[in-house]
Amino acid sequence: MNKSTSNIRLLLYFLICYFSTLPIMSTEYNIIPYPEHLTPKTGTFEFNKRTIILYDIKHPEVKKLAQQFYNQFELVTGLKLKMIDIKNADNSNAVIFQSGSFENREAYNLNISPKSIQIIAASPNGFFYGLQTLYQLLPPEIYGKKKVAIKKWSVPSVQITDSPRFAYRGLHLDVGRHFFPVEFIKKYIDAMAIHKFNKFHWHLTEDQGWRIEIKKYPKLTEIGSKRDETIIGHFYERFPQQYDGKPYGGFYTQDEAKEIVAYAAERCIDVIPEIEMPGHAQAAIAAYPFLSCTKDSTIKVATRWGIFKEVYCPRDTTFSFLEDVLTEIMEIFPSKYIHIGGDECPKDRWKSCPDCQSLIKSKNLKDENELQSYFIERIEKFVNSKGRQIIGWDEILDGGLAPNATVMSWRGIRGGIAAAKAGHDVIMTPGTHCYFDHYQSDPETEPMTIGGYTPLSKVYQYEPIPTELSTEESKHILGAQANVWTEYMPTSDNVEYMAFPRISAMAEVVWSSKTNRNWNLFRNRMLTNFKRYEQLNIKPSNAFFDVQFQSNLTADKKLQITLSCDHPASQIRYSINGKQQIYKEPFLLPESAKITATAYVKGKEVGNPITKSFIVSKLTGLNYSKNATSSWYDGGNVNSLTDGVSGNTRVYSQWLGSLKKRDAQVIIDLQTVQQIKYFSVGLLNAPALCVLYPPELKLYGSVNGSDYQLLAAKEISASTAPTWEMFRSELTFPPTEVRYLKLELKNAGACPADRTENSEGSMLFMDEIAAW
Repeated sequence: MNKSTSNIRLLLYFLICYFSTLPIMSTEYNIIPYPEHLTPKTGTFEFNKRTIILYDIKHPEVKKLAQQFYNQFELVTGLKLKMIDIKNADNSNAVIFQSGSFENREAYNLNISPKSIQIIAASPNGFFYGLQTLYQLLPPEIYGKKKVAIKKWSVPSVQITDSPRFAYRGLHLDVGRHFFPVEFIKKYIDAMAIHKFNKFHWHLTEDQGWRIEIKKYPKLTEIGSKRDETIIGHFYERFPQQYDGKPYGGFYTQDEAKEIVAYAAERCIDVIPEIEMPGHAQAAIAAYPFLSCTKDSTIKVATRWGIFKEVYCPRDTTFSFLEDVLTEIMEIFPSKYIHIGGDECPKDRWKSCPDCQSLIKSKNLKDENELQSYFIERIEKFVNSKGRQIIGWDEILDGGLAPNATVMSWRGIRGGIAAAKAGHDVIMTPGTHCYFDHYQSDPETEPMTIGGYTPLSKVYQYEPIPTELSTEESKHILGAQANVWTEYMPTSDNVEYMAFPRISAMAEVVWSSKTNRNWNLFRNRMLTNFKRYEQLNIKPSNAFFDVQFQSNLTADKKLQITLSCDHPASQIRYSINGKQQIYKEPFLLPESAKITATAYVKGKEVGNPITKSFIVSKLTGLNYSKNATSSWYDGGNVNSLTDGVSGNTRVYSQWLGSLKKRDAQVIIDLQTVQQIKYFSVGLLNAPALCVLYPPELKLYGSVNGSDYQLLAAKEISASTAPTWEMFRSELTFPPTEVRYLKLELKNAGACPADRTENSEGSMLFMDEIAAW
């Protein structure tokens, strides 16, 4: 052997060793969430009519899981596998449930060879999760409801050692805004189980509906579960608001709730009930007015979404009521945790309530925030006395945190960081990544949501442990949770559309090790997961197949467009102003354009055509300043006026807003003296928000930044449209040499009296200024 051949062989050996340590890319192992350790082996295990199931007869819970596998396998294959005590049979041609020793009760090993399938665990939880992984190695038809014509049922040989990264792996469902039947709740739990979630956060009470039977207080469901009607669309979408005029209601009996608790327990899922307090209580107050500070018997169950001033009044009668309610709740739900809400509690009623002010004084409290802390601590003592612990949204930090409370951090990550540093346990659920009521594809093509934009990739990229925490402090991060708020999800199909496939991404965030998470590998595995959805009759969003646009400004102020699609085998075809092209790499837009892009797989269109318009002008990419006397809103986008992207009526992040009855002034430096003869600006009119068109706008130009001349002015008529509308106001003037442009917009003034929520005055919203 010559030296050259020896070196090549040595190189090949090292390459083989290196690549064997990387995450497996084979389509044989499409497991979600991905296991901690997976080692592929050669060969397959093939099921046949002589295959047996072995289990330890002394462990009835394991027998039950083995029986579940037997039943499902017989249903879809027609094969009746014998079930035998593990002590009385040979291990060959067998599916074996074998006890082992593990520190983590959710851990398992799965060993598959041509001879046998072996699931090793120390608890029913471990066996259950091992079985879920085995199901995912079988064809997706294993999840079906009838026999299928597959001649050979087999699984690839593999060795898996697996356990979860986090102990708390949660999924939430709001049934207060919209009610969903028991069968759908079970379907939701089934999907959770397949993805190895272990906590179902059931949001049972809201301003718009009380959804759980409390026998001591029957009016909670007789009155509190029903609303007269429901708002159509967003509250701020039109003025006056429209309602559907249809009574709406629904609740779960205690027997139904117990049925769901038992159903979830069989799938290793704890059901955590949420009873909101002190805010989000209007449905309860409508049923029992004594719970409010005003004791107003005319208060009704809320018919629109949002935050309401009617909250529980911290009187002894209220606490007696809540203790009675929680006593019945804890009899239904055996979970360690009881969620008591604690979020979005306006203090208006408390500030004007003599009883509340007297309590603040007698308890030596600083203010109403500390009164809320007193409220939460008193409830916590009661819950603790029953051997349970409370969870609360991160507002329970305000005014001081109850001693044993677990914090659910939703307003970003700061609350979670503060709680963990103070030694409290935390569940991370920031709205930026974990709120599945946000848009997941282009908002202008999607069904209406509450707003925001959280695509699948963003969910997958979420890291629950903040970098600000030390190793010791990070131990208080129990895990993370995805939330499904249902204001804009009136049906179970709507819930499925919004939750899937993002549930699959969150499953991997909370189960898989950080080093095993790989977006490109995940989206490959998702192709099989979509087939599982089909078998489970889950109707997911098709955003996975849609083209996503990303625009950014280069260092030299050019507008660059990047197109992508989650489908790993997609080809993107796009047109610019009608000219067709195949996407290969990011490209620059030299001028304003309308781009339409669609994803194709094997020549077949798979996604929705997505169209976006971009504005390129002499102002694109330039910085600007705003008058300091005005309060401003920019949606977190500091370049919203010059980033080339126009605002829309679905999300507000592209808009720059001048608030509180103030005139607006924007100055932009073109960097050099240039000739300008045309200017335009986008304007928004949203009467329910009291965002009104400016009655007048003026544009000035200057060569030195101090001496300005008027270039053009325009008066704009007030709109009479009841809904959102936007238009581009255009100014044309003789060609003029300028370096600086100053735009002035006059505020429309006071908000009309019938729009009292904006009593401080009307607002101005503008977007994308352009000049040529």
